[in-house]
Amino acid sequence: MLCVVGDLVEDVVVRPTAAHRPDTDNPAVIRRRRGGSAANVAEAAAVAGGRVRFVGRVGDDPLGERLVADLAAAGVDVRVQRGGRTGSIVVVVEPGEGRTMYPDRGAAVELGPIDGSWADGVTWLHLPAYSLCTEPAGSSSIAFVDAVRGRARSRLSVDVSSTAVVDAYGPGRFTELLARLAPDVVFATAAEAARLTRGLPCTLVVKDGPRPVAIHAPDGAIAEVAVPPVASIVDPTGAGDAFAAGFLVATMGGAAAPEAVAAGNALAARVLRVVGAQLPPAPALE
Repeated sequence: MLCVVGDLVEDVVVRPTAAHRPDTDNPAVIRRRRGGSAANVAEAAAVAGGRVRFVGRVGDDPLGERLVADLAAAGVDVRVQRGGRTGSIVVVVEPGEGRTMYPDRGAAVELGPIDGSWADGVTWLHLPAYSLCTEPAGSSSIAFVDAVRGRARSRLSVDVSSTAVVDAYGPGRFTELLARLAPDVVFATAAEAARLTRGLPCTLVVKDGPRPVAIHAPDGAIAEVAVPPVASIVDPTGAGDAFAAGFLVATMGGAAAPEAVAAGNALAARVLRVVGAQLPPAPALE
């Protein structure tokens, strides 16, 4: 079973429909969606056919209840602590397919010590950097990694997630943390990979937009996998999370890294065509 530890929040996706004008009204299309990098990975992994558990913290409020119910309805085994206020992220989708995020993670960063029974059956643990670089969530997540690995042979992946998060934490400090955790796989964009201050003895999967995905093997070998073009990109939110989910489900099913990258690309493409990070239904077979 795949277990993902981290954020379950509400995404407020803002798509301006005209050029920005300061100090006055600006027309936009606004949609509210379930979000959070970890929750996105968990949902996409479930859609891809994986057995997946989500571990995190939401507020003791109606929004938290709704987000938990929605994630569970997607086929995810949801285990959460409750307390405080559920977080939200405002995502402004900009012209040219870029986006800017304004996170208020709320209860997610207050994740406390994780119930040891939530590790039962876990064979692969995945954590975004968001789960590692704030407190007390960071200490709780790291302790959970140790608990999972101490109970049975399991694998670990980390998504570097955000240049801003790594810069605030310290690139050298973050690289040392990765070395201490010894993940099997690290996901990063090209900009995020550049923050790592030295090589790591793991598989590093580097995404670079429409350019080929580079797979850096522990022995230093590099393989590239082309990214099929995606027509009519609507919103890039959650594409990296879907990519990680597709890669992990394929890898857990026995796929080699190039095939797992192809599975990740296919799942990411589906997210790129919709507003928000939630996957649309799979296209019907003709």
